Amino acid sequence: MPGNLTWIDTHIHVSDIAPDGSRRPHLAQDLVAVLERSGADLRFLVSCDFPYLTRMATDPQWMWAANRMVHEVVQQAPGRLYGSCTVNPAFLEESLRCMEVCFREWGFVQLGEMLPYLMGYRFDSPEVDEVVRAAAGYQVPVQVHLGTYWLRGGDASGDGIGHIADLLAVAERVPEANYVLAHAIGCDPDPRFIPWANMYLDVLAGTFEQYPTNFWVEIRDFDSTALARTLAEVPTTRLLAGTDWTTRIGPPFQSYGTTFGVREEDNRFPPGVAAMVGFLEAAGASEEDVARIASGNARELYHLD
Repeated sequence: MPGNLTWIDTHIHVSDIAPDGSRRPHLAQDLVAVLERSGADLRFLVSCDFPYLTRMATDPQWMWAANRMVHEVVQQAPGRLYGSCTVNPAFLEESLRCMEVCFREWGFVQLGEMLPYLMGYRFDSPEVDEVVRAAAGYQVPVQVHLGTYWLRGGDASGDGIGHIADLLAVAERVPEANYVLAHAIGCDPDPRFIPWANMYLDVLAGTFEQYPTNFWVEIRDFDSTALARTLAEVPTTRLLAGTDWTTRIGPPFQSYGTTFGVREEDNRFPPGVAAMVGFLEAAGASEEDVARIASGNARELYHLD
């Protein structure tokens, strides 16, 4: 199946600056190499990564640099790479101007990832309401960070309870927007980590009489113990493949399907689309379900060909 299966990952972070500060002049080509060796018709929806993310926390000009980098990369692989616009609502006017260029001129298809914990703003805030309303006006969804696990003494990136509470508050005020619950389903297999996936499912089931049609859920880790429950409770038309794969190691970059934060040689399954399809099928997904999660839902949500 993977050989002729189109698989669109909606959550990919890229950077033309390596962790050691060196430049990556062939980022687009190196990304395409990952697509080519995946064994599937693989496509990425990409947003920026470090150091852009931390620098735009204090300097709005880095929003422009980050999104321009994404635009230039996407232009080199049309139909295989798509752009996602990252902003910092703490710089509201600059964020809105950057969004206008990204969505009207550069053809980006998503706002996000929204990373309040990293950039020092509150998602439940008037500034975020403004950028979310703007995204709805551009008819693009908003990808919202949700922590995948709780860790005693961990940082704010894992505050799943706070993240889902803020998301629900904004969604109540701006119901016209579409929301992507970033990496909601998943967790590293470290016994210290307590996954939030079941809590998110509990919140959705307890908050809404019917599943909210403007919420899409990303699956980060397809070997998550919550996958079967997710397939049973979330409409398969509202599930996306969003693995949070990054370019932090390489080039050559690690194979697609390598778990976030893990070296490829230590991955707990052979990385690739075939393994993810296998996990879906083992959790009860039908062939139609797999096709929807692989690309059908993303095509519809992001208006892709």
